[in-house]
Amino acid sequence: MSEDKFIILDRDGVINYESREFIKTDNEWKPIPRSLEAIKKLNEKDYQIIIITNQSGINRNIINYNDFVKINLKMLEQIEKIGGSIASIVYSPY
Repeated sequence: MSEDKFIILDRDGVINYESREFIKTDNEWKPIPRSLEAIKKLNEKDYQIIIITNQSGINRNIINYNDFVKINLKMLEQIEKIGGSIASIVYSPY
């Protein structure tokens, strides 16, 4: 049996503030206080973090796919900057 430990987190409303108008650019992405530090602490306890996010704004042409990637890159950079890591990001554009 594998001893890998995983935690699955939603992105919007868990790691960053949510918006009724969608997070459309990396400038609109703002982490919830201490959420990034919480990810780092989970990593320190040997948890791998997987982010699963529903991004229906992509399919509805509210969010440009390239901007979606930039948002995630900003999030990953900020998490890595404090010593945390994300194993995977999985999304649905529907």
